[in-house]
Amino acid sequence: MFNLRGLLAGAAFLAASGALQACAGPCGGCGPAPAPAPAPCTRTITVYEMVPEHYETTRTTYKTEYVNETYTAYRTECVPEVRTCTKTVYKKVPEYRDECRTTYKCITVQEPRCVTKKVCTWKEVTTVHKKWVDQGHYECRMVPCKDFFGGFKKKGCGDCCEPCCPPMKEKKVWVPCKVCVETPCTKKVKCWETVSHTEMVCVKKSIPCHETVKVCTYRCVPECVTHTYTVNVSRCVPYTATRCVAKCVPVCEKVTACRMVCKPVTKVVPVTECCASPCCDDCGGHKKGFSLGGLFSKKSSCCD
Repeated sequence: MFNLRGLLAGAAFLAASGALQACAGPCGGCGPAPAPAPAPCTRTITVYEMVPEHYETTRTTYKTEYVNETYTAYRTECVPEVRTCTKTVYKKVPEYRDECRTTYKCITVQEPRCVTKKVCTWKEVTTVHKKWVDQGHYECRMVPCKDFFGGFKKKGCGDCCEPCCPPMKEKKVWVPCKVCVETPCTKKVKCWETVSHTEMVCVKKSIPCHETVKVCTYRCVPECVTHTYTVNVSRCVPYTATRCVAKCVPVCEKVTACRMVCKPVTKVVPVTECCASPCCDDCGGHKKGFSLGGLFSKKSSCCD
């Protein structure tokens, strides 16, 4: 915004000075002036710009520092400890006594027993064998005659329309008659028969025997016993240890910072003048005597 204001002020100043120079002729009028030698024309203007500015300031930062500290730790140790306890113990005491026991002895004795056996015998069995026999006979029958080609011969009857009878001949024909004939057949068959008889068999028997035996039994007797034993007991023992701890420590330090500041800046700008011609009187040459490189020109004139 400051740069635009500076440019507008410089442009207005240059426009006023250019118009006065264009109207000033050799006699002080607005007549045409002689063409001077080409020389660069510059103007000094003031412009506001953002300029970097360095300054010193103080800031707080945090740094990590490692510090050794002492603390109390605990460890477990096993300490032997002697203990005494009283407990009841049962002892076995033997006792002997006489007992009467019955035992059994095995002896062999012969006894009559009824025994069953299977005996093999042969028996005659008569069976009937059936057979079918053809007991037929021949009979004489009249059959039609056949020609050489196997067909029946026909007897010609002329123009008669009635069917004619074929010639017949006598032939023997077998007449079957099947009869079942039964034939007896005798054969021997093996058979097993069960026969019972009495015989002497050896049998084992148990005979009871009574005897006196000396038996030992045990009786439990209670007894109090004192027992001493050692036990390892766990205990927590404190001790001093050292460890390294990280801590954040604030630190103040001076730094150089940079900031942008709006300041007026003086600049030298080149200015171009327009040509002086007769047509400038008609088209308003006093208004268009300069053009800052065509920056603010809105229309084209006859002086261009």
